[in-house]
Amino acid sequence: MTSNSSKAFDPEIRRIEQEITGFFAEKTPEYTGRHPIVSAVMAYFYIRRSLTQQDLRKLTGFSAGAISKAVRQLVDMNVITREMIPGTHMHIYKMETLPFRSPSYFLQTEKTLEKLHKELKEMKDTMDAHGDKMRKSEDYQRVYAFVTQLLELISSVPRFMALIEEELEKFVEKGKR
Repeated sequence: MTSNSSKAFDPEIRRIEQEITGFFAEKTPEYTGRHPIVSAVMAYFYIRRSLTQQDLRKLTGFSAGAISKAVRQLVDMNVITREMIPGTHMHIYKMETLPFRSPSYFLQTEKTLEKLHKELKEMKDTMDAHGDKMRKSEDYQRVYAFVTQLLELISSVPRFMALIEEELEKFVEKGKR
C-alpha cells in the first residue's frame, strides 16, 4: 500500500494544490477556530484522501512535531483514521468521508466557542465588578453591550449544533436511499 503523494504530479497541478491548501489554511480557522497547520493538513486529506506523516512533511514543509500534533488532533476528532502499513512500522492516515458528518468535527468547534464564552464571561464579570469606575469612559456602554450580545449569541451554540447534527443525519440518511 502506498500513499497518494508517491504519485508524481505535473508542476502546474502541484501549484494549484498548494493554492487550494493555502486558502484552506488561511480561511478555515476564521470559521472553525482551528489552527492553520491543522487546517492545511486537513486540506491535503480532502485532496489526497490518504497520506503518511512523511508525505505531509514533504507537502507542507511543516516540522515533524507540527505534523504529528495536527494528525493526532484529526484522529481524535474522527476526521481521519490510522492504519499500519503492512511490513513497516509506518502508519497511513485516511479520510474516508468528509468530516462534516462527524459530530466530533463540530464538537471541536463548540469547544473553541466555549473557551471564548468563558473569556467573555470573565470580561463581563470584571466590567460588572468595576462598573462604577468604568462607566465614566465614553466607550464603556458600547463595549458592555457588545460583550453581552456576544455572550447571548455564543450561549445559543449548543442548540444550533444540535440542529445541525439533526439536519446532517437527515441528509446522510437521504443519501443512503
